[in-house]
Amino acid sequence: MARLIPIDGSHPEGGGEVLRAALALSMLTGQGFEMTRIGAGRVRPGLRAQDVASIRAAAMASGAKVGGTFEGSPDLRFEPGPLEPGEFRFDLASPAAASFVAETLLVPLATAGEGSRLEITGGTHVPGSPSFHYLARHWAVVLADLGLHLRFELEKAGFHPAGGGEIRAEVQPWTRPATLSLEERGALVVLRGVSGASRLKGDIAERQRDAVQDQLWEKQRLDVDWELEAPGSASPGSFLYIEAIFEKSRAAFGFVGEPGVRPETLGDRAARRLLRFLEAEGAVDGYLADQLAVPLAAAGGGGRVTTDEVTPQLETVAATLVHFGFSAEAWGRRGGPGGIEVR
Repeated sequence: MARLIPIDGSHPEGGGEVLRAALALSMLTGQGFEMTRIGAGRVRPGLRAQDVASIRAAAMASGAKVGGTFEGSPDLRFEPGPLEPGEFRFDLASPAAASFVAETLLVPLATAGEGSRLEITGGTHVPGSPSFHYLARHWAVVLADLGLHLRFELEKAGFHPAGGGEIRAEVQPWTRPATLSLEERGALVVLRGVSGASRLKGDIAERQRDAVQDQLWEKQRLDVDWELEAPGSASPGSFLYIEAIFEKSRAAFGFVGEPGVRPETLGDRAARRLLRFLEAEGAVDGYLADQLAVPLAAAGGGGRVTTDEVTPQLETVAATLVHFGFSAEAWGRRGGPGGIEVR
């Protein structure tokens, strides 16, 4: 039996990110792993529903042998087989984030020699996960600079906690090796935003938009090119997405409406986060930095990315790359500027 890479899953922060990175790297390298003490530092330890969804999807795409694939499991064994490109449909439990499954599978599937299509039902705009808009308008755009071409479609929005949305994704075969360097911003070119609401009374999307715009204009005389959306949805909810395009890099931030939180409050949060980025150092937002780690390793040419915010997820994903034989290093002060280099 081939040796399984041992991984400590007890990280109180970034545990889900470590799991998804390990799944993607396992499919890419063919190396199995065993993760133990999953979520031991959390109030509710063990695998979560969205973790189980990603594991089952990865197992289907790679014909993997798995053990411990149930909600609450403290341990997981994953032994992948050959990647098989094709058409896949994954129906997730309603609150699970469809974006996590897409991120886990698309990079490995791009290396399988032929294109693949995914249909994923579940949450499309869920707190604590990248929204459909973040994937389609930000993550995919940056990955295109690595030669990795993705296309996303929103069939139906699904907001937390009901979910019930659906996204479709296509990935083309990936020609490698490739490299990517995002270390400087250059001048700000444009700010773009999307404010959306579905199945809610009142002018929610407009109020969110106006709250962001008022703050940005008052603080720095900044204007945003806005789009208002009212996507078809299986459940009521709202969202905000705002992106900053620079000469040499880009950053984006997504927010999801919550019960009891006024649209103006959500808009204020979005504006303050964008302003904090604009006043800091680093080429990309903190979430994108850790979401580029696995693609940089898979590309074969590596790369270097700087960010305004070093997150626990960035640190733990860099360590996961090392487990699978890649040379990777995250640097900087947690919560402050830093970056990641994959060689």
